[in-house]
Amino acid sequence: MLDTGKVRREFPHLATNVYLNTASAGLSWVGQADAAAEFYRHKLGGMARHDDWILRADETRKLLGRLLGVGAERVLFASSTTEALNLIAFAMPLAKGDCVVLAEDEFTSVLSPWETLQSNGIRLNRVPINNESDRTRALCAAINAKTRVLAVSHVHWRTGTRVDLNELSAVCAQYDCRLIVDGVQAAGAIAVDASNTDAYCASVFKWLLSGFGLAFIVLGDRLSAELTPAVRGYANIPPSRSLRYGHQNYPGIYALHATLQYLDALGWQDIYSQVDRLTARLSTELQARGFDSTTPHDSRAGIISIRHPDAARLVAALAAESISVEHGAPFLRVSPHFYNTDADVDRFIGALARNNK
Repeated sequence: MLDTGKVRREFPHLATNVYLNTASAGLSWVGQADAAAEFYRHKLGGMARHDDWILRADETRKLLGRLLGVGAERVLFASSTTEALNLIAFAMPLAKGDCVVLAEDEFTSVLSPWETLQSNGIRLNRVPINNESDRTRALCAAINAKTRVLAVSHVHWRTGTRVDLNELSAVCAQYDCRLIVDGVQAAGAIAVDASNTDAYCASVFKWLLSGFGLAFIVLGDRLSAELTPAVRGYANIPPSRSLRYGHQNYPGIYALHATLQYLDALGWQDIYSQVDRLTARLSTELQARGFDSTTPHDSRAGIISIRHPDAARLVAALAAESISVEHGAPFLRVSPHFYNTDADVDRFIGALARNNK
């Protein structure tokens, strides 16, 4: 079980604020700045420490591989989820008439690469989601023999709904379709098995608490063998099929490595359990008070979304009481992490009720 008192001392912002906005950006912990600075200390000698940079990147891939249920050789780094998804989309061997399935309300970064490819004759099937509890089933039903790609967020950025990757993977296998997943709202909040996807991508600044400018890509063997990179550089000279074309973000990797070690030491199962317990409590309390919580109780991760006609005003009122949540019209989005407590939830619920007038 987590020692929440000790944990919260490692996140000084929590001493005076209720931070329930990890889905926007996670808090930094006190050891992170020193971890990033270690790279610059190593760089004082220029390329003399280059082998240390490579070793740290390799160690970080191993930590990510264990976290995601894959071998380290399947993990590579990019600058963001957006870059990762674009690199994959433009490297795939798609032909005129091939279909990409995605939810009508998908996040822009998941949608945009495939929209661009429409000029090459790629067709998009934008699936309407009429009921959050049916999100996985609706996507499965849209896949057919013409579908080459299912592009999906593991956890929806706005509604907080978690799709069932096992179900999606099974249907994709039936139709020889590639499953491309944006996992930025899942990795670090819930247990992730990326082994049943063709690509699983996520930036590390949200639930993995590790700053901007760094993301990971997990590639399955089948997809890796099909890719022809559209972006080339010294790191992937033909005939290489690697998507990495240049230097990696080593300062970011150093910070991520230290953070993964820190989170490993806390215990991933305890982290996931705390997120699950707090979101369950939020969901139950909000519904009991008559709020329209749209996130399905049995398909949630770290986000609970409340549909409200005055969400923007409520978010501003909560901010005035040092409670941080997110406004995404027409939703108010609440996202606790392991560093949050029941007291945080109580303070939020109380302030929300007072300002809901």
